[in-house]
Amino acid sequence: MSSPDSAPTQDVTHPGELYGFLEALTLPGGASLCFESGDGTPWPVVVMDIVQEDSLCLDVSAVREIIPRLRRGETFQLMGQVDGAMLTTQTLAVNEWREQGERLQVVCDYPQAVSVMHRRQSFRAALRAGMEVSVLLRVAGEETSYEGRLCNLSLGGCLIALPLAAAAAIKPEQAIESIRLTFPNQRHFELPASVRHVSTDEAWTQAQAGCEFIGLSPAMERLVWYCVKEIERESARTVMHTGRPLEPSTLFQMPDAARRDVSRRQQARSQPGGAMASRLQKVADYLNAQLVQLKSGEPVASTQLSRSTDTLLTLWQQDRQALLYASACLTQESHLVQHSLMVAVRMLDLAQSRRMAPERLKAVVACVLLHDLGKGMLPDALLRDEVLCPEEQDQLHTHVGLIRERLGDCRWLDGDVVEQVIGMANERLDGSGYPAGKRGDALPELARMMAVIDVADVMTRPRPGRAAWTQREVYRHLLTQAEGFDNTWVQRYIRRFGMAPIGSLALYANGALAWVQRHDAHGTPNQVHVVLNTRNPSRHLDQRLDDDDIGQLGELKEAVNSARYRLTPV
Repeated sequence: MSSPDSAPTQDVTHPGELYGFLEALTLPGGASLCFESGDGTPWPVVVMDIVQEDSLCLDVSAVREIIPRLRRGETFQLMGQVDGAMLTTQTLAVNEWREQGERLQVVCDYPQAVSVMHRRQSFRAALRAGMEVSVLLRVAGEETSYEGRLCNLSLGGCLIALPLAAAAAIKPEQAIESIRLTFPNQRHFELPASVRHVSTDEAWTQAQAGCEFIGLSPAMERLVWYCVKEIERESARTVMHTGRPLEPSTLFQMPDAARRDVSRRQQARSQPGGAMASRLQKVADYLNAQLVQLKSGEPVASTQLSRSTDTLLTLWQQDRQALLYASACLTQESHLVQHSLMVAVRMLDLAQSRRMAPERLKAVVACVLLHDLGKGMLPDALLRDEVLCPEEQDQLHTHVGLIRERLGDCRWLDGDVVEQVIGMANERLDGSGYPAGKRGDALPELARMMAVIDVADVMTRPRPGRAAWTQREVYRHLLTQAEGFDNTWVQRYIRRFGMAPIGSLALYANGALAWVQRHDAHGTPNQVHVVLNTRNPSRHLDQRLDDDDIGQLGELKEAVNSARYRLTPV
């Protein structure tokens, strides 16, 4: 079962060596009992006496819950640590019971051999296809948890497959509160760890995080070692074609109830926004993978950026309104990725209405996708803190330069477009913006357009210390800040996307809340999905209305903050 890079394992049978290893188990906390069948729990026992080549005496008084299993004759192994190595005895069984007052002891045969694995960090027990072990990764200091799948396991750490969105939110050397492993038989436990590296696969379809375990107790190390052995055993069982078949590992036997629950979750899983959102997800995957690469010191990937931009352009040509709605549906993504997608889609839509040349349009959309990714290379505290001191503000503003420094391979991007869309997105007409404090005529049309679209989306999203604004509040702010924003582009934006933009949650006179899915030629919703009535909030609705049927909802009041109602698009 061992591979060339496995830690060396030896079977010790020499009487002197064997006794020396077993004697180490008599130390306090030195031994654990693991049943051959079951969930792999290591039960702490005390090795009371060793009669060389005859018997072992174990005190099981502290773990009386295992006594019925021992009385039924279930076999077990002893596990322990010796000088940095992990040892496991051959299979044992109880031969005799001894009771001394409240103490309960059992006697078993003296093992004829022990297996000793000497530590080496390169040792990995890899999981084959079909051996699903779920992982829940909790980052220290954050409420968010990330779900993944175990790829391999060792005494020193593990490799976890993660969705790209999760990997983009994690940084190398990041402290982990715990890694929770859940095996198919529902056996689960948590381990303290830190992230050592995060990378993507060659196709940029998923990511992997290498984690190192920190400060494991001896009992926890023995549990991890048990799981390592069971993974190797199950892996070997699935590829053996000759010889005596191995019994399935109980760790990988899923109870019927759990199997039905997984099946129900898979059937219930559907992508809000339909096929268009599923296709847009590929662009979101690119952004997440690009963030992982940027955090690892890599440049912007020119080919992947070009392909993702082409995907957006194609989706817009196929159905612009479906694309606008889909861009509001990827709510599982980080705020950074959601913002980048929404601004790119709206810039594309507004630029198309101005009949921009195709080559320039592609460069514009590509730059919008990238414009905020430099923030992913900054310390997390800068993006979470409600109030920043002047030095922290200056550091935050460096995100513009950070992403521009990584564009060396993207020679197809027009330098003038890069300067206006990325370099000037945060500049203001009155000179109050950054990074250069440009003002007035120094800001070209494209930069003015970008500033309006960027802020119009930012303000509808919650930020530290500030709740998300309603659409009406955003428009009022832009219209009354003529010294900072070009009023011509503000008016054009409002006319193009309306008072209740596609993808927003609209409140109607009869109290209905509905997701706006399409507009008519005048920018008025003509297809909505009703999900709730504020006058009867305990009753959730699920009804799509078109054209004249929308009239039964009464007058459109306003586009509201969906977070207030804890609703997401359907």
